[in-house]
Amino acid sequence: MVRKIRLATALLMAATMAFAVTACGGSGGSGDSGGSGGSGGDGQTATIGYSGPLSGGAALYGQNALDGINMAVKDLNEDKIEIDGEPVTFEVESLDDQYLPDEAATNAQRLVQQNGAPVVFIPHSGGIFAAQEINDSRNEFLIGAYSSDPAILEQENDLTMMIPPRFDSYMKPFAETTMQDFGGKLGLVPTESEYGLEWTDYITDEWESQGGEVLSNNGVDYTTTTDYASPVSQALSENPDVLFVGGPSQPTALVMEEAREQGFEGGFMVMDQAKFSEMEGFTDFDNFNGSTGVLPVIESDSPGIDQFIEKYNKQVTDERPVVSEVAYNYQAMHIVAQAMKLAGTTEDPQEIRESIEPAIEEVSDEYKVANFPTSFTEDGHLEGPVTATYIQEEEYTPLEIPQQ
Repeated sequence: MVRKIRLATALLMAATMAFAVTACGGSGGSGDSGGSGGSGGDGQTATIGYSGPLSGGAALYGQNALDGINMAVKDLNEDKIEIDGEPVTFEVESLDDQYLPDEAATNAQRLVQQNGAPVVFIPHSGGIFAAQEINDSRNEFLIGAYSSDPAILEQENDLTMMIPPRFDSYMKPFAETTMQDFGGKLGLVPTESEYGLEWTDYITDEWESQGGEVLSNNGVDYTTTTDYASPVSQALSENPDVLFVGGPSQPTALVMEEAREQGFEGGFMVMDQAKFSEMEGFTDFDNFNGSTGVLPVIESDSPGIDQFIEKYNKQVTDERPVVSEVAYNYQAMHIVAQAMKLAGTTEDPQEIRESIEPAIEEVSDEYKVANFPTSFTEDGHLEGPVTATYIQEEEYTPLEIPQQ
């Protein structure tokens, strides 16, 4: 569905306030967290671990992922599910890793050892790679990997569940669309996280394979940089037709705004970490014209989307839009719970992992909210439909994305 977008001043204010609040977050349990796994007088308690950025420039991104997990846990506890004949109470224990890979691995180990978490969700590739180094040793745990970096699946780690679509799915259609409409010179102003570097390598190869020219890389750390004038100016000095940008939503919006203010009239390819519906809160929507990126969750036609948005507005906030970090982690947590139910355990990560494929079929339609997976691949990917958009004349136009 194509919808006309109107940017509201209220959304700008609300998103800015939300970012400020989440940026002050620290480590500790979430609203549904606390306790450790095991049996109790009223049944079992299953602790779900989370390590992600809850402070700094990526705080809103990290909070979105955590919100999705907490929403699913609330559903599960209201559903009063039983595992191996006992009622189960799910709890979430969250820790701030400030987007740092080593801190994510340390947090994950702490969540497993101290809180008994059989599953730890991590929403950034650097942290996921670091956790993959330790999760199949003495303290085993299943990684809920919220990152679209396909290299995650190349680690041959049997205890990884990759949640979102692979980002290499976007490369060919993004490059074809923007190159056709704007030209063959590509400038680079991406984030310099490990994830950003992987995206940059892939999009560079794809752009060149389609006959385009890739200019110099003027990437910056989106989580610490506040003034983007210099890297944008350097990129524009080479007269690119298209700019590749992306990282957390707020800084990505500011990079694009800076480019427009400096006179750039070309197209943008936007990394999938940045979400247009969220970015609207930080700049004028018309700055996004000529951009390819991820289709907003609100455009989903999944069976549970309307109820999900209503719950999000009540449980989290009605002052900022729901994004795919929330939706995909929400679905993944429901899959994990069903896998535990089929495996008959809340404690054994190997048994839980082996039950993920059949668990997909057990999730109720009301919990399917955005490109719900249809299979779980041998290398550990929740594979399903992929959606994207091309923004023209302030309208979201669906962009067809083939599965890998």
